[in-house]
Amino acid sequence: MRLLPVRVALATVISALIAMLGLSLTVAGASRASADDPPTAPPAIDPASESKDQSAPPPPTAEDATEATPAAATPVPERVYLWVDRYEELAGFIVDEDHDLLTIRTPDGTIRSFPKNRLHRLIRLNDIEAARPGIVELRDGTLLSGQLVKDDFDEVVIRIEGVTTKLPRASVVQTRLDLTLDEKYQRFQEMIEPDQYTRRFELAAWLFEEEAYQLAQTELVEIVAKSQLPRAVELLRLVNAQLILEANSGRSTSPSPLDGKTSRDTRSTGPVDLRDLLPKEIISADDVNIIRVYEIDFRKPPRLHISPETIREILEKYGASPLIPADSSGRTALFRAESAEIVELMFRLKARDLYSRIEVKSEPPALNLFRQRIHDAWLIPNCATSRCHGGLDGGRFFLHRRGSKNEQVRYTNLLILERWNELEMPLVDYLDPGRSLLIQYGLPRNEARFPHPEVKGWSPVFSKGNPRLLRDAFSWMNGMYRPRSGYPVDYEAPVISTPDLPEPLPSDEPDDRRGR
Repeated sequence: MRLLPVRVALATVISALIAMLGLSLTVAGASRASADDPPTAPPAIDPASESKDQSAPPPPTAEDATEATPAAATPVPERVYLWVDRYEELAGFIVDEDHDLLTIRTPDGTIRSFPKNRLHRLIRLNDIEAARPGIVELRDGTLLSGQLVKDDFDEVVIRIEGVTTKLPRASVVQTRLDLTLDEKYQRFQEMIEPDQYTRRFELAAWLFEEEAYQLAQTELVEIVAKSQLPRAVELLRLVNAQLILEANSGRSTSPSPLDGKTSRDTRSTGPVDLRDLLPKEIISADDVNIIRVYEIDFRKPPRLHISPETIREILEKYGASPLIPADSSGRTALFRAESAEIVELMFRLKARDLYSRIEVKSEPPALNLFRQRIHDAWLIPNCATSRCHGGLDGGRFFLHRRGSKNEQVRYTNLLILERWNELEMPLVDYLDPGRSLLIQYGLPRNEARFPHPEVKGWSPVFSKGNPRLLRDAFSWMNGMYRPRSGYPVDYEAPVISTPDLPEPLPSDEPDDRRGR
């Protein structure tokens, strides 16, 4: 049985386009990532005169900056957050800066200067006028992707799939702004000449994948009119059909975990969207939490919370155990103990009936590695495209692609990898990671013990040019808990079953235009 399907031109050209541009999530904030970067030009303010002028107005705040009119003559000073050393952190506005010295004014008006090479970290805050795509890096290593709303001294606000989350600055390392879709589109246009129709088709294909159908249509109409590029003609038909479908049915504005933007499941008329035939069942938020519970590593514990009610229930149900203090003072001390200590006690008690009461606020290291280095790095881009295992053309094996940044979708895909049982060998073998088909099918065929089936368009994930991907895959499998007994989550891996299609009629067109 084949595991991976034929890849089509859309996935290839989109990858080429993104590689050509070389964008990163730190485009907007790259110049701010290091304290050693060339300084910006701050307004010339004399710290001495600032300190002498007792009647000076209070320092500007983020709200003042927001309310300032374009006519204001004085620019808003750049804001920074400093990790001075292991014990002190503070925020302020830059008063003066050169290569060696940084002078800031704190919100209470105090002027302080620091040698830049002595600072533990210099974090330049982003001025955000309107919500825009970005990343928040938390201090536990977690990366949150969504719409950045605010980057202030006291808190960071990010909107993830319609849900606004406020994060205290003490939990955040820094934020990074990404380009909006319109900005990326403009960058692409600047790099492509009007008569480069093949590259313009790649741009249109990327717009189609980003669901910017109106922009894709504008590009394709001109490409077809001037070049009659066959691939453009075919893609234009798909774009026009999608626009007709949306006009007939409309889009629901309610967010869905399986759709990174808006839900399209509510339709009254129009043709059937093939995505409606794909599996939609994913695990719940409670299931996500219990998976995290089973992957807790006490060497690097995630953020945990145990309620007092849960501790009382532990004492009631397991009070007779020798692991529970017999005296009143010892039991009272449990209410003051760190959450990680209580969780470790629950594991030693094997109190599985109470595991669901453990709140895991951040990802354990192994799951964090799976998210960053496996799932988001190559599993979704390479194996879960719409013409591969994320669509109807990928055989019986299926991975959720829509809403892949959502943790419920991501952990559902993890369960699918673990529980897929239609092959003679496991996709993921934690005892012998090298034997996993997930690894074997990603290797070049001449290096694999069990090479990937021959399918058009397949290329190995693990190449000599990027050995880190393979190392990370082994690190992830070796980092999962031992011995494994399976998560107590009621979920069965989906199996795609599609009717056989009739053979295409003979055609004089090139092979790469058939079967798309």
